[in-house]
Amino acid sequence: MACVNKNLILLKLLLFTFYGALGCLMPFLTIHMRYMGLSIQEITWINSVLPLTSLVGPPLVGILADRLGHYRPITVVCMLFAAVLHTALLFVPSCEVSPATEAALSLRCDTSGAAMVLDPCGNPCPRPVAFHSSSFEVKDCRLVCREETSTKENATEDEVVKVDRVVISDTAPLMCFRTGSGNHEYRTFNNDRITLEFNRTLEATHRQSESGRVMCYYPQQEFSTVSTQYTGLTCHASPPNCEVICNATELVNGTRFLQRPMCSTVRGNPKLTLWLYFGVRAMAEMLSAILVSLLEAVALTMVHQYKGDYGREKMFGLLAVGVFSPISGFLIDTKFGTFGSYSYAPVFYVFNGLMLTTMAVTIVLPIEVQVQRRSLLKNIRQLIHTTELSILLFLMTLLGTFWGYLKTFVYVYLEDLHASKLLLGLTLSFGIVPSLPFLYKSAAVVQYCGHHYLIMLAFLGYCVRFAGLSYIINPWWALLLESLELFTLNLMNVSAATLAYKLAPKTFVATAQALVWVSHFNIGRCIGTFVGGHLMDEYGEVLVFQGAAILSAACAAVYLFIHQLVKYLKGRQNVQPKPQPSKENGNVPNGHYTPLQVADEKF
Repeated sequence: MACVNKNLILLKLLLFTFYGALGCLMPFLTIHMRYMGLSIQEITWINSVLPLTSLVGPPLVGILADRLGHYRPITVVCMLFAAVLHTALLFVPSCEVSPATEAALSLRCDTSGAAMVLDPCGNPCPRPVAFHSSSFEVKDCRLVCREETSTKENATEDEVVKVDRVVISDTAPLMCFRTGSGNHEYRTFNNDRITLEFNRTLEATHRQSESGRVMCYYPQQEFSTVSTQYTGLTCHASPPNCEVICNATELVNGTRFLQRPMCSTVRGNPKLTLWLYFGVRAMAEMLSAILVSLLEAVALTMVHQYKGDYGREKMFGLLAVGVFSPISGFLIDTKFGTFGSYSYAPVFYVFNGLMLTTMAVTIVLPIEVQVQRRSLLKNIRQLIHTTELSILLFLMTLLGTFWGYLKTFVYVYLEDLHASKLLLGLTLSFGIVPSLPFLYKSAAVVQYCGHHYLIMLAFLGYCVRFAGLSYIINPWWALLLESLELFTLNLMNVSAATLAYKLAPKTFVATAQALVWVSHFNIGRCIGTFVGGHLMDEYGEVLVFQGAAILSAACAAVYLFIHQLVKYLKGRQNVQPKPQPSKENGNVPNGHYTPLQVADEKF
C-alpha cells in the first residue's frame, strides 16, 4: 500500500511541476509576440500554422512509445529540448514597425521653381489620375536652410560633405507667381493658406533627398488659384541650402488626384524576426505537445494500475498553473531580472526551473505501460474505425476551435483594455480555483453527469464566456468569466481523456490520448485561430465574440438533440415485445386481452 501511495505522490509532483511550467508561459506568449513587433496578422498566421507543425509529432512519438515501451528516456530528452527551445525565444531579435500612415505631401519651392514632393516609401512614384482636375491646400510655409560642413577639416570642393543641422528661419517666405503674360506677382506668407488647382496630368521626376531617400517631384506648372491662371512659381531662397517648404493637403472631391502609398517606420528586420521566431516556436510547441500526450498516457496508466482518481491527480497540475502564472506576471510587472530588452525573461526563469524539476521526477518515477506488438498501421486503423472514438475526436475539434480563438486573442483583447501582467496571470488562476473541488471528485462527477452532458456544458460555457467578453469594459470582470473554464476545459478534459481511455484498447493508450490532444489543441486550435483572426481583423473583437457565443449555443442545442434522439432510438430497440396470447377457437382465453384492449384500458 505504501508503495502505491509513493508512486501516486511522485505522479502528483510530476504533474504539478510540468503543468506549472506550461502554465507560466500560456498567457504571455501571444503578447510577447506583439512586444517583439509582430503584427496581428503575423500573430494570427503563426498561431494558425503552429498546431499543424505539432500535428504529426505526438501521434508518432505516442505510437513509438507504445511499441517500444521506453517512455522514460523519450520523455526526458523531449523535456530537455523543450526547455532549450522555449528559452531561445527570448533571444530572437525584435523589430518595430510603426502604424502605417499615408505618405506626407509637401510643396517645395526655390529660385528654380516649385514642385509637389511625395515620399513613396521605397515604392514607385504614384501616377496622377489622367485628365482629372484636383485642388491642393498649401499652408504652414516656412523658409528652411541647411548648414553643411565638410567631413574633415580643410576639405576641398570635391570632398564629400554632410548635413549637420536644419535651421528654420523666422523670415516670412516670399513667393513669386508668374502669369501667362510674363508678369510676376509677389506674396509674403505669414500663416496664410492658398489653394492650387491643376487641370492637367503631372509627370513625376525622381530626386534624391538630403537623407539619401528617393523622392517624387511633381513640377508646379499651369495651375490656378481662385481667380487667376499661372504658369509657374518660384521662391526667394538660395539653393541648394535654402528652400521654402509648405504642408500640402489634397482637397478630395470624388477621385483622388494622387493615390498616395501607406508608409511606416521600420526598426530591425521584420522578416528575420518572423521566420526565426516561427522556426524556434514550432519546434518548441511540437515538443510540448509530445510531452503532454506521453505524460497523459503515463498518468492514466498509473491511475488505473493503483486504482486512483485521474481527475484528482490532474488537479495538482491545474493547481500549479494557477500558482505560477500570476507569479510570472508579477515578476514581469516588477521587471525582476529583465536586463534591459528582455522584459519577459522572468517567465522563462520559472519555466526552466519547473521543467528541470520535472526531468528529475521523471527519472525516478516508476513507469509501466503495456507494450503492443502489432503493425502500426493496424493500430491507427483500429482506432479510427472505432465509431464512438471518431465522434469524440470530432467534438474535441469543435471545442478546440472555440478554445483556439479565445486563448490566442483574449490576452491581446485584455491588454488593449489596459490589463496588467498580473491580471493576465490571474485569469488562469480564476479558471482553476473553482475546478479543484470538482476535479478532486471527478470520478463521481463524471459518473453522475455523464461524459456527453459534460461536453454539452463545455459548449454552453463558451457561449457565456464569449458573450461576457463582448460587453466588459473593465478587464477585471474577465476573471469571473474565466471561472467557467471549470466546464469549457477542465471537466471537459477529464471527461474526454477518461472516455478515450475507456473506448481505446489498453495497448493503444498513448496513441488514443495523442489523437484526443491533437484534435482539440492542434486541429481545433488551428481552425479557431485562423478563422477567428481573419474575422477579428475584418469585424473587430466584439462582433466576433458575439458571433462565437451564438455559434457555441447552437452547437450545444444540436448536440443535445442528437444525443437524446440516439438515446431514444436505442431505448426503442432494447424494448422486448410482450408475448401475444394465442386464440383458442377464435376466442381470447380468460384473463388475456388483445393489444387494442390494453391500449383502450390505458386511455
